[in-house]
Amino acid sequence: MNKDEKSRITTPLNDVTIKIGGEAGSGVATIGLTLARCLKDLGFYIFSENDYPSLIRGGHNTQTVRACTRRVHSLLGPVHLLLCLNKNSAIFHRDEVVEGGAIIYDGESFELNSEEKRDDVSYISVPLSRIAKEQGDPVYENSAAIGAGMCLLGGSIDIVEAQLNKMFETKKSEEIALKNITAAKEGFQYVSNLGKSGSLQIEIREKIRGQLLLNGNEAICLGALRGGCKFVAEYPMSPSSSILHLMAKYEREFGLVVKHTEDEIAAINMICGSAFAGARALTATSGGGFSLMVEALGMAGISEQPIVIVEVQRCGPSTGLPTYTEQADLQFVLHASQGEFPRLVFCPGDVEECFYGTVDVMNLAEKLQVPAIILSDKYLAEQYATVNRFDVNRACVDRGKIMTDEQMKNFRHWMDERFESKSDASYPVFKRHVFTEDGISPRCFPGQENGMHVASSYEHDETGFTSEDPQMRVAMIDKRARKLASVPQSLIRPKIYGDPNAEFLLIAWGSTKGPCLEALKLLQDQGFKIKFMHISWACPFDSLSVLNELQRSRKQLICEGNSEAQMRSLIREKTGFFIKNVFLKYDGRPFDPIAIADEIKRLY
Repeated sequence: MNKDEKSRITTPLNDVTIKIGGEAGSGVATIGLTLARCLKDLGFYIFSENDYPSLIRGGHNTQTVRACTRRVHSLLGPVHLLLCLNKNSAIFHRDEVVEGGAIIYDGESFELNSEEKRDDVSYISVPLSRIAKEQGDPVYENSAAIGAGMCLLGGSIDIVEAQLNKMFETKKSEEIALKNITAAKEGFQYVSNLGKSGSLQIEIREKIRGQLLLNGNEAICLGALRGGCKFVAEYPMSPSSSILHLMAKYEREFGLVVKHTEDEIAAINMICGSAFAGARALTATSGGGFSLMVEALGMAGISEQPIVIVEVQRCGPSTGLPTYTEQADLQFVLHASQGEFPRLVFCPGDVEECFYGTVDVMNLAEKLQVPAIILSDKYLAEQYATVNRFDVNRACVDRGKIMTDEQMKNFRHWMDERFESKSDASYPVFKRHVFTEDGISPRCFPGQENGMHVASSYEHDETGFTSEDPQMRVAMIDKRARKLASVPQSLIRPKIYGDPNAEFLLIAWGSTKGPCLEALKLLQDQGFKIKFMHISWACPFDSLSVLNELQRSRKQLICEGNSEAQMRSLIREKTGFFIKNVFLKYDGRPFDPIAIADEIKRLY
């Protein structure tokens, strides 16, 4: 589909984009999410993203919802309906509206003069504020806007009513739910009385069964719960904070402990303690908080504690742009802390990978007894997308080499050996860090009889006690390094999309996957032969598969959300292959699929 085709409206719409704009704190996100849920129930696949400054209240916020009859992976193209909660929204975003599109605004609250309007879009004034005040509170303006928007799209008010009932059934009173529903009906009826019902008619279908509407952080939480997480320690930091809030919400239902710590240093040290005691543990933060965790990350490495850190990237360095997205922490997390030790670095590309990947990471961290990092970003953390209901049979807990109480009876206590007691010498002493072929030593937990319950930040021998012997030092480094070889190549292999025989290879990692998939479809529809390789595992890295795809292609382009092409550097380090063409974006905003497609066409 070219730009000209995207700029024309044909009804009924099967690919519609709605943008909601207003001040922070005015309910922009609530309107967007409610509309997204309504459209999902009307048979659409959903993608939604937000944009907001680092302000508690005030500033300009937007939430954009794309609804399509095929699965979509990012926003694409112009806006069909602009819902304005203030005058700035009508001015800031008017040029984003497609010719023939519509702008809903409250003409009783602010006026738009002829210079502030466009002639080729429909302006529909709805008294949102008055409707809300009639229900007793300006906050009901949001529901009035939802009703007005749904009427314009030709949907049913019953869908809106059902969603509002769901939203308020657990946390608000029946009276509040009723007032929201009444405001929505008033907004719906007002647009209907103007004769505008269905003027942007969408293609209404049967609800698609088995679909979930989740964002990246929610999917990571569900993955952690499915993966057996029993302890969460976190100091809130945008855009990771919702992980703390969500896990606290599930605390009693899933029998876990959630701790809001005094800082990030406490958080990572607490999960180290939890892992040592045998409970799967997780913390979440952003780049600034991860900087504080670096020393303890090394301690987890040398003491072989299986901890999981969710690092949700935002623009750095320091405070940077705290509410905007970036992929600039890749090399940081790969090399954080002094010395050498194995770690896992997983970079999910979409909401589905957030769920299944988190389960994999929880399992691998414990099986290998290494620290693990899930490297997400703000764009993925807060984007909402429809995904197939998760197959829990694909997501099972595997704890690796855990000693049972019965197995521990085959050992004698280490104190017996050290102090020459008269215990049966035919039984061996259990050694926490015993050398093994794969570098992974069996674990026991505090309280287990005959166990060796030692964890040290010092280099140590097989028992865990300090050793500065040079041969032991080399042996321990080699032991720990062997662990990553146990990760199945099938798990870390990059995913290939598009034409497998295409000579042009597009490469991306992490959340850039979505815009690249949309660019791929745009180009395929225009007859271009393109292959897309998405890399989600940065450590361990599947050098053979990546190099094979690079060598099979005639031309390559890598897209990254940073200024230094950090994944390109990693690929060159691991394969020796230098990717000449890069398309980098580091303004805090996600990639535009059309811009990616244009860059590919320029190079093709």
